[in-house]
Amino acid sequence: MTEPRDPLFPKGFEESKDLKEQYKEDTLQKPAKKDELSPLKKLNRKIGIYLNPKNTEITEDEQKRKIGIMITALILVTLIISSYYFLIYQPQQEELSLMKTTKLNELHELYSGPLVTSSNAMMLENKINDANSAEEVENINIITPATKDWKSFHKKAVYSNVDKFNRIKAVYSNESGDMLISIDEAIKIVNDNDATTLSKIKFETPNTVSVPVLVTRLQAGAGLINVGSIVDVYLNSNYTEEVNTTNSSPYISGCTVLSIMRYEENGEIDSEYSKSAMNIKGNDTYPKENTKAFSSNVLELLKGSIINGYNEEKTIKLLEDYGVKLSNYERQINLGDLDAQYMLLIETPQDKVEFVINNMDNIVLTIPTSKAPAWMENELSSTYNN
Repeated sequence: MTEPRDPLFPKGFEESKDLKEQYKEDTLQKPAKKDELSPLKKLNRKIGIYLNPKNTEITEDEQKRKIGIMITALILVTLIISSYYFLIYQPQQEELSLMKTTKLNELHELYSGPLVTSSNAMMLENKINDANSAEEVENINIITPATKDWKSFHKKAVYSNVDKFNRIKAVYSNESGDMLISIDEAIKIVNDNDATTLSKIKFETPNTVSVPVLVTRLQAGAGLINVGSIVDVYLNSNYTEEVNTTNSSPYISGCTVLSIMRYEENGEIDSEYSKSAMNIKGNDTYPKENTKAFSSNVLELLKGSIINGYNEEKTIKLLEDYGVKLSNYERQINLGDLDAQYMLLIETPQDKVEFVINNMDNIVLTIPTSKAPAWMENELSSTYNN
């Protein structure tokens, strides 16, 4: 039960007094101790917002902020991945692909023909395809195993294809020329070269025929070739466009000259030697002339010896190598019959016979200095050894 209000106090005074007392109590009361864990709680609350969005109540601003961060992070990740792909990964893959293609081309060039399916070729191809970097591809050595494989293959081919004259036929795939060489020369070629050359050559059994050709002195090695000479066959490119004019190698190499004949008219001899003198005594003149003449026909002498008109043994010995001797004398005096023509019988690979016959007017026979006759060796020696 409340006490009656004192009528002497104005109305509302009690309420003012109560408010004043309440104010004093509030102002004099010690401030509450600040919660030291509130920052940790705030951090936990923020983490909870992003990690447990379903279990934590978040504000609309926090939700917008969260979406913005996620979008920004997604953009950054996309940019990083794109930059890595276009600036690093893709160029590396393009370089790797180019290196693999180059290396595979080298492999297929060196391991060609009969070695395409060799075990080393398969192993190297797999190694190239499985490489993960350009450096790894670059370090794959092809030339060494390819050279070893080709040497082994060619040595077997040389010994299995030699003919009864101890020769072998070398065929180059990158050139038009073929070579007839001895077995020793073939083995030397194999031993002295690597896969770059050995992959472009093959050895076959010689299959040759003798081909008669009628050529001028210029085409016949200036008329200085002899029976048994080894000659190379070139084609005068001024007369045809069918052969590559930039090819410096002979079209056929190592052909043997089996016989030589000059025209009969080159054996006709009609010479006269005249020596005159004039003696003067006073007003008298006494001319004097000494003339020697010789006329013969070499072929007729041979005919006469055959029917015992002459001593056959002496005649043959006298005329032996007449044509070659004549050419050598012409060479020594620097004067000769430049219009002379020669009928030659040349040993030629069978697959080149048609070429030789069709180009008889344009072929040129040369004498390799490596197989030079004695007179050529003497000239070279006297020139370079003095």
